[in-house]
Amino acid sequence: MAINRIAHGSRVLAVVLFLLTVNYGEAIWLTIPTTGGTKCVSEEIQSNVVVLADYYVVDEHNPENTPAVSSKVTSPYGNNLHHQENVTHGQFAFITQEAGNYLACFWIDSTHPLANPITLGVDWKMGIAAKDWDSVAKKEKIEGVELQLRRLEGLVQSIRENINYIKDREAEMREVSETTNSRVAWFSIMSLGVCVVVAGTQILYLKRYFHKKKLI
Repeated sequence: MAINRIAHGSRVLAVVLFLLTVNYGEAIWLTIPTTGGTKCVSEEIQSNVVVLADYYVVDEHNPENTPAVSSKVTSPYGNNLHHQENVTHGQFAFITQEAGNYLACFWIDSTHPLANPITLGVDWKMGIAAKDWDSVAKKEKIEGVELQLRRLEGLVQSIRENINYIKDREAEMREVSETTNSRVAWFSIMSLGVCVVVAGTQILYLKRYFHKKKLI
């Protein structure tokens, strides 16, 4: 019995440690071409989610004179959330108003061509990863295990919300699929009916034609 309890406690501890290491932030590296090309990164995010991002140019060929880039972030409905030009480092922050794909694009000004492509780093954080836990710890005077448990609670809540969002999207897609299948079935029936009517009309016409010509 004691051995089973120890094994169960070890599994729980492993799960807790795993969840604490999960991070909803991601670092992305983009290579932007010099000939006026644009590189974009998109993320599907649900509504009412905090999004923070930092982007910075890394030029290994000319580190003392880092080239500038321009950036633009748009919502799923095409609303402009961030737009900045000719910067080597920038950041944007917003709270999503609608669910869908949020698009961030970066490009080099074509009037200032470069000899080599540049590398752009994007540190994209959202949800629980974007929360300032240092401020939470100072405000609520918590630290150590209690702070980690608070982070774990927020992480579990975020996972639950993501699962519910995925279920809702799955239900919407299932409804669209069923509606499409129903429309296709009715269209097939109508097409078959039209074909039968046309074939019957042709048969009657040919029959009258042959009778008129006394061929049958």
